[in-house]
Amino acid sequence: MHKTLIAVDIPSLRQLLFSDEVLNDLHSFTEVHWLDHQPLEDVIGDYDACITSWGSERFTPAVLSNAKKLRFIGHAAGTIVPFVDPSIYDCPITIVNANRPLSLATAEGAVAMMMHGAWDLHTYHAGLKNGIWSENNEQFTMGLYKQSIGLIGYGDISREVIRLLAPYEANILLCSSYCSPDEADALGVTLCSLEELLQRSRIVSLHNTLTASTRGLIGQAELAMMQDGSLLINTARGPIVDEEALIAGLANGRLKAVLDVFNTEPLPADHPLQQLPNACCLPHIAGFQGYWKRNLASYVARQLHRFVQGLPFEGQVCRDKFNRLSPK
Repeated sequence: MHKTLIAVDIPSLRQLLFSDEVLNDLHSFTEVHWLDHQPLEDVIGDYDACITSWGSERFTPAVLSNAKKLRFIGHAAGTIVPFVDPSIYDCPITIVNANRPLSLATAEGAVAMMMHGAWDLHTYHAGLKNGIWSENNEQFTMGLYKQSIGLIGYGDISREVIRLLAPYEANILLCSSYCSPDEADALGVTLCSLEELLQRSRIVSLHNTLTASTRGLIGQAELAMMQDGSLLINTARGPIVDEEALIAGLANGRLKAVLDVFNTEPLPADHPLQQLPNACCLPHIAGFQGYWKRNLASYVARQLHRFVQGLPFEGQVCRDKFNRLSPK
């Protein structure tokens, strides 16, 4: 009988991801076992499939050498780079991740952060705690309606952000080599260079993966191109932005930011970004939307079932896609 190993040993994560419904679905077509404190290398040889998530043991060359029967790895999370050695692509193993549901959660989080920053909620909340009320006769917020919003990077997250922004009739600019002009036209967005996007956008939102070419993509020169009073959203990866340049750009009061990712995580309480009134720092929560997060394992289980049946499935991570994923 087909056998699946669930290599998720964090109790709270097991409870979050593997509901009775998910386990019943798995049991309907495969024999299910849990990895309990055994080295993956010692037990993987008995299994046809393996489900992993955050905190799972890495598929090293030694583990892969013992995985003679393994044909499917389903990662109930996003990037798989920390969890598999690239040599896996020399093995007859299909890899699927749950990037699709995680992307839908992250997109909702990104738009929520745009709304938070564009409405200055951070500033008004802090002011009210200090006894400062709003001035109806003179104050207003940027908001999202009819704004120019620039998205840097293109994939599942960006596509969902574009869909979620549709009611606001925003002018959406997109900088990415992975979106064709025809696809941009179908989405109702304008493809442009990074420089044009930074100069024209009131809100700039990052959606790239972290690679050698995107590390430090937004530095002092790029931040200087942004309009006075514009808003930077980062739900992608911290090192895409030069942190020292960002601190300087925020410290002079010219820009605002809502940041969910950082060079160092967890972000220390005394970090300079935490001291700036125009920076709202969040603890990497963009993917926390409950419905989608609870369905990461369910998504992977459905793809495994289709794989076993020989049916088309979603979420495959081919070698090219692996090379473009963020390292963590």
